[in-house]
Amino acid sequence: MNTSDWFEGIDRLRQRQGNAMDRLGLGARVTPSHVVASAPGLRLRCYGAGTAHCPPLLIVPAPIKRWYIWDLSPERSVVRKALAQGFGVYVIEWSAPPRTGGTLGLADYSGPMIDACVDAIARISACRRVFLCGHSLGGILAALYSAWRPERVAALALFEAPVNFNSTAPVVRRIAGTALLASVPRDRSRRIPGSVLSAIFANAAPGAFYAGPGIDFLASAVSPNHLATHLRVQRWALDELPMPRLLFDEAVALLFAQNSFMRGELVLGGVRLAPHQVTAPLLTLYRPFSSLAPPDTVLGFHGAAGSAHKVLLPYLGDVGVALQHVGPLVGDSAHLVVWPRVLDWLAQLSPVPRLVH
Repeated sequence: MNTSDWFEGIDRLRQRQGNAMDRLGLGARVTPSHVVASAPGLRLRCYGAGTAHCPPLLIVPAPIKRWYIWDLSPERSVVRKALAQGFGVYVIEWSAPPRTGGTLGLADYSGPMIDACVDAIARISACRRVFLCGHSLGGILAALYSAWRPERVAALALFEAPVNFNSTAPVVRRIAGTALLASVPRDRSRRIPGSVLSAIFANAAPGAFYAGPGIDFLASAVSPNHLATHLRVQRWALDELPMPRLLFDEAVALLFAQNSFMRGELVLGGVRLAPHQVTAPLLTLYRPFSSLAPPDTVLGFHGAAGSAHKVLLPYLGDVGVALQHVGPLVGDSAHLVVWPRVLDWLAQLSPVPRLVH
C-alpha cells in the first residue's frame, strides 16, 4: 500500500464518521435541486431558474469540500435566501476526479469548466451573463474566470477569497513545503486525497482549524441553534474531495508562490490574465483577523481590479460556525446583515426590476 492508498483509506473513514453524524440528525438539510449539466469533474445544480429579467446566481464553491456549505440548513442557506428574493440559483458541485486525476488543471477549473456552466445556464434562462459568487479557492477561480470572460459576468461577489499572495510567504512555505505533500507521489496524473489537503491547510493555519473549532464549540454550547450549526459544519468538514495533483501544483506555484495573476503574468489556455481585466461590478467580503485569507490577500485584488463599481464588506465573525472561514456562509450576522446587503446590491445591478415570487 502506497501513501496515497493509505490517505484514501482515511478519506473513507472520515466519510463513515460523517454518515454516523447524519444518522444522529446532524447532516445538512439541503434545498431540493436537480442536475442540469455535467462534465468530468463537475455537476451543475439548479435550485430554481428564477426570472429571465434578472441574471441568475452561479455559485462557485471551493473544490476541496462539498458544495452544500452554501445550503447547510433552511435557516443557514445562501441558496434559500437568494431564491426567496427571486433569483435563479445554480451551484457548481465539484465532483471527485478519476483516481488517476487526469490532466485537469488551473486553466480548466477557472476557464472552460465554469464556462460550460454559464453556457448551460444560458440555455435554460436565456441569460448570457451571470452573477458570479465564490468563496475561498472557489472565489479565486471565479476571479480568474471574470478576467478571462468579462463579457459573461454581470457582477462578481467574493467571500474570504485570497487572490493576492504578495504578503503571505510564510503561509505559502508551509503549504508547499509540508512533509505531507512530499509523501504523496508527484505524478501529476494522480489525485491528492482530501484528507491530505485538509491536513496541509490545517497545518498552514493551525489556529483556524485546531484551536478555533474548540473555542467555538464552548461558545456555542449555551445555544441549541448555534450548537446545531457548529456540528453541521463539523460534519461538512468530514466530506472531503480529492483534487487533481495538477490543479494543486499549479495553484501553489502560479498563484501562491509566484503571485502571477496579480503581477499580470498568469497565462491560462494561452491567454494572459491580470486583475485589471476584471471589469464587472465587484463586491468583496474580508475578515480583518483572518489567518486563512489575511486582509492583504483580499484587499490587494479588490484595489487592483478594473471594476468601476466596487463594494467592500468587513465581516468580524460569528459564534456557532465551527470554522470562521465559512462564517460568511453560515453565521448569524452573515445571514442577518451581510446577505441581505449582497442580494440588494445584486438586485440594483439587474437590468430590470426583479419579479419576486
